[in-house]
Amino acid sequence: MNKRFSRKIAFLDASTFSVTLLSFMVKPSFISLLCILFSLHVQSQTKDYQAEYAKGYRNGYIKDLESIEGALEFAAIGDWGRNGEYFQKDVAQQLAKAVTGLNASFIISTGDNIYPDGVASVQDPLWQASFENIFYQYALSRPWYAVLGNHDYHGNAQAQVDYTQISQRWNMPARYYSFTRKVSPDAEALFVFLDTNPLDPASYTAPYAQELMQQDSSAQKRWLEQVLAGAGPSVRWKIVIGHHPLYTAGNRALNQPTMRLALESVLEKYKVDIYLSGHEHHLQYFHPPDKFTHHFISGAGSEANESLKPRGPQDFFAPIQGFMTFSVTKNAILMQAVSRKGKLLKKIQILKEGL
Repeated sequence: MNKRFSRKIAFLDASTFSVTLLSFMVKPSFISLLCILFSLHVQSQTKDYQAEYAKGYRNGYIKDLESIEGALEFAAIGDWGRNGEYFQKDVAQQLAKAVTGLNASFIISTGDNIYPDGVASVQDPLWQASFENIFYQYALSRPWYAVLGNHDYHGNAQAQVDYTQISQRWNMPARYYSFTRKVSPDAEALFVFLDTNPLDPASYTAPYAQELMQQDSSAQKRWLEQVLAGAGPSVRWKIVIGHHPLYTAGNRALNQPTMRLALESVLEKYKVDIYLSGHEHHLQYFHPPDKFTHHFISGAGSEANESLKPRGPQDFFAPIQGFMTFSVTKNAILMQAVSRKGKLLKKIQILKEGL
């Protein structure tokens, strides 16, 4: 008969793996099993998550989420602002876990930031109801870089630009803008943020058409070409962000491809690696045959129809609320799609050829 003996062991909670010391009669083999489970738990987490856990973080993690040492890492979410409803709060909780695990440098918003009709001013209560009080977690205090969606134009679009002067984390310095970030000591990624509303001919039938007509869409396209053409030799990756997708397998799959006609020739000419958008309320990746640019849709920040079936070509399609994360190194980009349930849905890697 096996001896039983009393010993204090570390018992792991399944959700946060916080440690509670219990003393009871156990078999030695049970202790070995617990050690194995704890080892697997530690190995499954990123170094950034482990570092935050050691400092007191206890809000959970995304199982199997991968963080790449030395990479520039960020998250992308779109079409989210619904006062916390339509699972927006659930998405916010998972987003906080993901950016903690990655120690993400920033968060990109792909537009339709406030539903249903944008905001009236920088003091509009919807800023609190749909943004500040929903994405309240400490991890989400890092910078947000946003673009305007069509619903943002229903209200005061300029107020979303001006909110940059109010919020410490909200960044929309202009309706279109760009910056570069280091991905290695000798390589950078160029990020270009567009206002695709005036570039979309279909938008000129909308109630906000008058505001669009006051803008010079040709000037924005000239600016885009200048930024892409002027990218220095250290720019390894070119990433363009706009609200409207060029390719979708979602509800608008059968619509006229007006945005594709407006932008694809420029993206291909300057070998833009990624075009990242929202507008469609699902997560999607598609690399069109014989094209250079990879197309991602992250527009599932709140409303989504989980019964939706793809209506066009795609390489990955998930009609559930969630977001994407990106890890950028000199030679590769890793995208990871995460659902509102905290499930890792897909990993996609893009490799960069050459030195």
